[in-house]
Amino acid sequence: MNKPRRNGITLLQYILGVNVTQIGTSILTLPSELAKMATTDGWISIVVGWMIATIVSLCIIGVMAKHPGATIYDVLTHYLGKWFGGAWIIILMCSSLFIAMIVFYEVLRLIKLFILPNTSSGLLAIFFMIPTYMVLRSGIRIFARYAEFVFFFTLWLPILLLVPLKDAEFIFMLPVLKEGMLPILHAVAPAVISFIGFEIAFILYPYLKNKQAAARGIVIANTITLLVYLQITLSCFLYFSPDEITNLLWPTLTLVKPIHFPFFERFEILFLSFYMFIFSTSFLPSIFIVTENINQFFGKQNWQLPICILLSLILAASFVYIPTHSQLEVMSKWWNWDAYIVFCVFPVLFFLYATLYTRWKQRKTV
Repeated sequence: MNKPRRNGITLLQYILGVNVTQIGTSILTLPSELAKMATTDGWISIVVGWMIATIVSLCIIGVMAKHPGATIYDVLTHYLGKWFGGAWIIILMCSSLFIAMIVFYEVLRLIKLFILPNTSSGLLAIFFMIPTYMVLRSGIRIFARYAEFVFFFTLWLPILLLVPLKDAEFIFMLPVLKEGMLPILHAVAPAVISFIGFEIAFILYPYLKNKQAAARGIVIANTITLLVYLQITLSCFLYFSPDEITNLLWPTLTLVKPIHFPFFERFEILFLSFYMFIFSTSFLPSIFIVTENINQFFGKQNWQLPICILLSLILAASFVYIPTHSQLEVMSKWWNWDAYIVFCVFPVLFFLYATLYTRWKQRKTV
């Protein structure tokens, strides 16, 4: 079951691969969602969400570390059997494909609204699929390099959001714990969802050269995501009033609007254009989870057919159906409940089961 990987990835690529997968569409709406539930105390929910996400991430690494070089398909079928393990792989693939579709439709909607309003959704989808296919066909190693590039290429985006803070009102943050701990705990749910993306460790771990550093790496990745979310959320909380931010659909984009240059007025268009690179790194890992496991099902390596079929189906869907904003919200709520079970609860339970199973096997052998 332990298969050597010829094309390994470095620890930095592993860290940034997890990090850029997490920072997706939620970064545009998270401050508003937290403010509606916990007012300006919502930043505390992010810290709690980081703790939960880190625990789940370490459980994923704990399971994969028992079989270095093995894929998630190998590990699941080893512990759960061919049928039950295969069934859970299908659930994992369906959930990943669902989030890929949500990200895809969200990207099309944002491009249509802010960048190219007169361009058809089908044509935008074609432009989006061409670089996506180029990365997918090249495999995990190229994706890891692409994630590394995207991180440093877009590093200035969250830093840019510090510019409007010259007009910040620190009184908006006081008092702390305005309504007690209950609203903060209620807001932990969307905070945890914003860290979803750590599940890509299932796919990246077998390719990691220094597997002993995997646990440290995923903690660093989650912490980078935490710092980015805290910086953007606190920036929004300090700039917008507690009542104003709850009425904003994309507070992060609204925060960019006060930034003006003599040669460029609508700076949010440039901001969003660069942010498309981050959106792509949220879409690609979900497709990788699907295609990699299809390859495992059929015992293939570097099989291009699933990639072509999957991207063709998604592209065809963009010509047939484009959901509205309210429909996307409903889809996101459905996926949130699915994500809690598939990406949060299951890894913890599976880690406990694998640990007890291993100890039982050892005692039986003795």
